[in-house]
Amino acid sequence: MNIGEQWKDMDGQQDDGLSALLKMKGISKRPSKDPLEKIKINLIINAGWGFLISGLYIFILIRFPLWQIIVCLGIVLLFTLWASIKALQLYKNILVNTPGNSLLQQMEEHYNRILHWVKIQQFVGLIIYPVSAAGGFMLGGFLGSGKPINVFMQKPIMIVALLIAIAILVPCCFYLAKWMSRKSFGRYLDTLKQNIEALKKED
Repeated sequence: MNIGEQWKDMDGQQDDGLSALLKMKGISKRPSKDPLEKIKINLIINAGWGFLISGLYIFILIRFPLWQIIVCLGIVLLFTLWASIKALQLYKNILVNTPGNSLLQQMEEHYNRILHWVKIQQFVGLIIYPVSAAGGFMLGGFLGSGKPINVFMQKPIMIVALLIAIAILVPCCFYLAKWMSRKSFGRYLDTLKQNIEALKKED
């Protein structure tokens, strides 16, 4: 009996069936033989951290209701909430088997959705990081100087310092986020891709 026939026999068993198939000898010889299970766990962790960080942003916005901070951190807050909600949606999609779809089709759908989500996050991050850096810089300047933001930001040196901070922080944030994404999802997506190729060869 090949993998496709086993999939039909196990249709409806959802997580247990999918996990069992992914653990079958020959599909993957890498240590992580159940990549979707690992991805599911990391999606929940990702969403959890996102909601916690969103709570911190909300606290800051309430504690320091300055329009510059509200604009900058408000944008970052929306991005963080979006990424967290999307992570939960991806998690729920993995739990559900689409009727009529083969194991190969299910795996390809999960792979493409998660990979798309990761790439979108990285792309949007390049827009969000400068805004986040600016918001953090102005909040730090306000707390450090005790002066209104529009007052201390009038100094040319502060504009230069802000630009330098953005130039340094944006690449650092981007590569840090990329590394974390690779650590959480990349290697398991690679294993999932190998499993997909193995199924295609068998078909």
